This record gives sequence, C-alpha cells and structure tokens, in this order.
Amino acid sequence: MFYIKAPTGQVSLHVLEKCILARLEYLQLLYQAKAHEFDGNFEYLLENSVYDKIGHFSLRLLASVSHDLCNYWIVRETLLFQNRLHHILPRQLYRLLRRIVCQLRLLADTKKLINRTLIDICIFLSNQSVFKHIVSKDHKKNCNCFHTKVRFELVPDLIKERKLNLNAGYAIVYCSKWKEILSSLFSTYMTTELISMKSKAKHTINHDARFDYLYQKIYYKIFKKNYGHGRVTIDNIDIESKNFPLCMQHLHKKLRNTHRLSHYARLHYSLFLKESGMVLQDAISYWKEEYSKPHSCSSLCSHHWQSNERKFVYSIRHLYGLEGSRKNYKSPNCEFMCTNFSSPMYEGGCPFKNFDINIVKKLLSSSLSDDQVTKLLNITSPQNPQIACAEYFKILDQRNSDNIVINSPLQYYLTMVNAEH
Repeated sequence: MFYIKAPTGQVSLHVLEKCILARLEYLQLLYQAKAHEFDGNFEYLLENSVYDKIGHFSLRLLASVSHDLCNYWIVRETLLFQNRLHHILPRQLYRLLRRIVCQLRLLADTKKLINRTLIDICIFLSNQSVFKHIVSKDHKKNCNCFHTKVRFELVPDLIKERKLNLNAGYAIVYCSKWKEILSSLFSTYMTTELISMKSKAKHTINHDARFDYLYQKIYYKIFKKNYGHGRVTIDNIDIESKNFPLCMQHLHKKLRNTHRLSHYARLHYSLFLKESGMVLQDAISYWKEEYSKPHSCSSLCSHHWQSNERKFVYSIRHLYGLEGSRKNYKSPNCEFMCTNFSSPMYEGGCPFKNFDINIVKKLLSSSLSDDQVTKLLNITSPQNPQIACAEYFKILDQRNSDNIVINSPLQYYLTMVNAEH
C-alpha cells in the first residue's frame, strides 16, 4: 500500500501491460469520483497483491522520466492511497505502520529526511496509547491529545492549505491529522523516489523496447495527443535522419555542426521531429544537448541553454500543445517550405528550390553516388522542386514508388520508414 519494496521475479509483457492499463483506468475514474464505473479486472488492483505492486512500480518507473506524467500520476496515486486509508481496518493499519518502519530500515538511505520522518511518524502512530486513541470510535475530529512534529518542507500541501501550525520550521501534527499526514508524506515520498530514479529510468526506457513501447502507449493514452507517427528518439536520430527529406537532413546536419539554428529553422525542425515521433522529454534533452555547446555559426541565434533554459523549455512545451493556447501545431508542408523566407540568415527552405546548386550537390553526395547526383540535378528545376524530391526518394527506395508525390517533409519521412517494412 505504501510501495517501498519492489516485487521480484519475471512477468510477461502482456500481463505487465494489463496491470498498467487497468490501474490507469481505475486511477482516472477515482479522480473523477466515478470509481464505481470501473468494469475492468479487479485482480490487478487487489491491495498488496503482486499485480498491484507490478502496476504501481511500473508506472513509477515510466512517470519518472516525464514531468507531465509525473504530476498526473502522483496526484491520482496519492488519491488511491487516501481512499484505501479511509477504509482501512485497525489491524490493517497497525500492520501497515510496522511494515513501513521495517522496510525503510532495510534501505541504505535511512538517513534521508523523508525516510527518517516516515519512520518517526509510524513509530509515533503505532505507539500503544496513541494507536488505541486514533482508532477509537470516540476519537474526535479536531482532537489534539497527542502530537508530534515534522519538517515543514515535507508536507507542503498541508502547509499551503493551513491544516498544520508552524513552529520554528516544524509543522505540528496532532493525532486528529494522522490520515492527512500519512497521505502528504506518501506524496512527498513518491516525488522524492521519482526524482532519484529519473536518470536510471530514462536509460532503461531508452534501451528496452518493451518499456519504450509502454511509455509511448500510456503517454498518448493519458494526454490524448498522438504527437508522433514515426519513430525518432534522441538515441536514434542520427541514424534515422537518413530517412529524412533533404530539407530536414540539412537542418539536422546544420544543428549538429554549428549547435544553433535561426528561429524559424528551429521552429520548423522542432515541429517535424515532434510529428516524426520524438516525445517531449526527448525533444527537451535534444535541444539542451545542442544549445549547451558553444555555437560556431553566423546565425542570428546566439542563445545559450544555461541562461535561457526556462524560455527554451516553455517554447518546446508550447509546440507540443502544453503551454499558451495549447494548440496542436503541425509541421510545415512543401508549399510553405518553398515559398516562405523569414530572413537572410534563415537556413531552412527547400534545397531543390531555394539553395545554390553547389550546396544541393554537396547535400546529395552524402547519400548518392556521383552518377546519381548528376542524374538528379539534370531534372532539378526551381519551378518543380517536389518532382526532384520525389525522384530523390525513388533513388533511395525503389519499391512501389513510381507514382509518389511529395507534399510535406513529414509525408516523405513516414512513407520512407513504412516502405522499410
């Protein structure tokens, strides 16, 4: 119920997925005060069962790598804890308090403030006189017969709602607040755990296709925004860029070489990556990686991630529809790419229409032979750039592409990756 010790053993992917999805469905219904409408398998939600623990710890792992998923999950998981606490029997409560103490004492970091505080609170509540008092039918709603204290920073929600009094940096906890203090500490404990496991969890998800699949599925299920239709991630983008149209290959190489793009080039490339499968957290990490490096270009953009992090993160989240007007922005189509120039420093545009022939030749030479480059340049015309782009596609992939028409960079990429299967 407090989920300190993770279960061990093996579980098949389909069972793991059922545990996660059933829990998510129930948590959302509970949040909406519609838990009675849950018609899934309660076997996956039985308190302290193996399935219950698998669902919780799997979601804890997945939520730790996403700010949005973390906030979503902790609120609902805490609500589940509160609901269970409201219906707990005295003997179950006593076992819970003792189990929390025993399991935390087995951890290597028992001196961590939240762990030490949880141990102290559980020992206080399980004290014979205190315990009998709080489970008594005569225990009053505002009783203050017994009290203890905790550091104020561990119970920010109770402090914000002024449910506890403060004294010299400590919140005074009366016996009548035992449910509130356990729930608040549960939320703080979960938040602390998510922060501490973030880096390892990110590595696990990025290098385990099963967890990556589950992360993508639940993220899109929860937020109802299927941002990605492709498969681009921060780890495979350099390899995957070979499937990009020439305009996006150019922006990718430009960013990797100079670590900066002008405003509109960055905007168009970000939207392309979003719709090509790059999730929000990867997008933030990708741009942070590049913009943390010294720039080596004449671009108008000379910003540094270190001094503009909040601005950059807000901008990226805005493109993903999570800030501002929360609009779901789309990547530009070929017509827009061919006809819109924002400034002389703009690195974007369609290479077959807007670039010098020598630059186009250099771009093509990275993926085509000299004969293929010559053949393609002979049919390239600024008046019909999409024809040249379609021919470029057919040279790279000659399967079932005789009549292909390129309408957008995203369509090019999706057609290319689908043709690989």
